[in-house]
Amino acid sequence: MSKKILILITLFSVLCKSQFVEISGIAIDTTKNRSFVKIDINDTLFRFRQKAEVTKNWDGYHELTQNKRYSTYADSTGKFKINVKLTDSVAFYSYRYFKQKYAVSDLLKKNPIKIQLEPEPCIPYKNCEQKTPSNYYIFVGEKIEVKGEEIPYYCDTILMDGKFKASYKVLKNVYGKFPQNTISFFAFDHYGIPKFSKYENVLLFIGEYCNELFHTKYQFFDVYKTKNGKWATPGNPYKYNQYKKNKIVKARRIKFDKNVFFDISNISKDRIEKEYPKEYFNIVGNKAIPIKGTYINELIKI
Repeated sequence: MSKKILILITLFSVLCKSQFVEISGIAIDTTKNRSFVKIDINDTLFRFRQKAEVTKNWDGYHELTQNKRYSTYADSTGKFKINVKLTDSVAFYSYRYFKQKYAVSDLLKKNPIKIQLEPEPCIPYKNCEQKTPSNYYIFVGEKIEVKGEEIPYYCDTILMDGKFKASYKVLKNVYGKFPQNTISFFAFDHYGIPKFSKYENVLLFIGEYCNELFHTKYQFFDVYKTKNGKWATPGNPYKYNQYKKNKIVKARRIKFDKNVFFDISNISKDRIEKEYPKEYFNIVGNKAIPIKGTYINELIKI
């Protein structure tokens, strides 16, 4: 009989821990007239981001943020409620605030539940007043690394762009004659990782401001070796400046190196016609082979 009672108690304990309970309360930050506190069960989103950074796979993240089983937001007054298991933990966080994390059992001891996040310390923003670069460099570079940089938390300024640190091997100096074989600079982009980072070799435009090197925003061309040993970009020379009115540069017939082609096996017919038009490319099987392009001296004019 005593064994049966012990089994029943164990089963009851397991069932209780697996059941959901609703917790509700107030979660606020200290910013006047706003509350953007996110409530996350078991730090699920943070763990997903960590794993995604390692695997470079972000599939499913958006769906996860919409799943009420794992996360929710406090409303404009800070009120929240969420269903959790007794074995769960709950994390509260908001942008530029220190995260707070609690076991559900500890939250249930609070009466009422009120979470107030503390802000991260901010620093004054120092603006560079230099309007023109002290040095300017145009070169063909080979990518070594492009990685995201953490933007400091400024007290009185919000930067709407991502910041990146890029390192490139200088293959050919075109203007400015950078004195070293490798160059490191900062790039800012409003739309995500800079597009130039997708390519192995690019024509880059770098200016020096307040003793630091910065990429001239959005200005680049992917370039490839030609049979005569020069560098050129295939296709329409205004592919990155399509809205420019005075288009003074025209592509010419160029014999690119035989290894220069683009795999089109996994893209749609409409996209092939848009990105690899017949005026500039020969389509052979699953390859788009460039027949027209523009040398770097002409690209600088653009």
